[in-house]
Amino acid sequence: MAFNAGPDRASLLGADGRVRSDPEAAAVIRQLVGAEPALREFADITVFGAEWGTSALHFTGTWTVSGVEVILKVGASHSQRWWYETVAREDRNLAPMVLASGSRLSDTELGWILTERLPGGLHAGWNGAEFGMLMAAGARFQRFARRHPGGPHRITTIDEVEAWIRSAIETDAPGPAASLLERLDDDWRFVCEVCPPEICHGDLHMANVLSRTPPPQVGHAVLIDFEPSSMPWAFEAAYCQVLNSDPERVGWQGLVHVMAERRRALGLPTISSDVQLKRAEAIALGWFALRMWSILGPDTDPSWRPPAVWRAAIEGYVTVAGQS
Repeated sequence: MAFNAGPDRASLLGADGRVRSDPEAAAVIRQLVGAEPALREFADITVFGAEWGTSALHFTGTWTVSGVEVILKVGASHSQRWWYETVAREDRNLAPMVLASGSRLSDTELGWILTERLPGGLHAGWNGAEFGMLMAAGARFQRFARRHPGGPHRITTIDEVEAWIRSAIETDAPGPAASLLERLDDDWRFVCEVCPPEICHGDLHMANVLSRTPPPQVGHAVLIDFEPSSMPWAFEAAYCQVLNSDPERVGWQGLVHVMAERRRALGLPTISSDVQLKRAEAIALGWFALRMWSILGPDTDPSWRPPAVWRAAIEGYVTVAGQS
């Protein structure tokens, strides 16, 4: 692709609608970065490759005004930019510092955001405490979002959950997935009654959190890549647990209960009945197990678990949900 003053935005996107990260597209976007007036202080630019799950193209470098190491995300949506800017302005412990952002790079329509680059993400070096830190950050965002009910966000609906289940059935999901479809209406009413929807981060997992403190020191986890959605808060914790189901790792189980505790500590409403909390947890885990199976099938992403472990985890969640 030959570079010109204004390359067509569509030519820089992949089939999934996300910014391409191949060398050809990265070279064009890097030239756009160099031509963007708001980024004239961005130096030592290098493409940064995320380990997995990336939804945009990232560059690292230095902000010469202050000498701060920074990271540039190209492909940030309006919603992401709004929440990054709002959270960073009002709660420094919850989001990275934002130095600049925009909806265009040079004269091409591409959303971007430039933030401080923090040392790294949460990992097993915290000996399991990293999951509590992540649930605490998710709960803090839920409290924060209550101050901004008009902020851009989507709504997770029962129709989406039905689509997850049907897609998982079509791809031969293990466990009694059909039974979750049969009782969906009753389960949805129950979950929304005991765990009323509110604006959540929307993509709460270990690839979307950073830390300013080294392990094993416990501190405030910093969230990135906001994809806010109105949904029962138990969904956030269930989604994270399904993604991290690994018998050899510490701390990944019982995350709905952990988030309930973190919400209670912040003065947010939670589920007071242990019986109701256990049932809501089982249902949410079953739904999100089927959602992730519908996306990944028998393989697993990231690849630290053997397929047999992944299948067993999905079957276990779906079976318990069908018995709840």
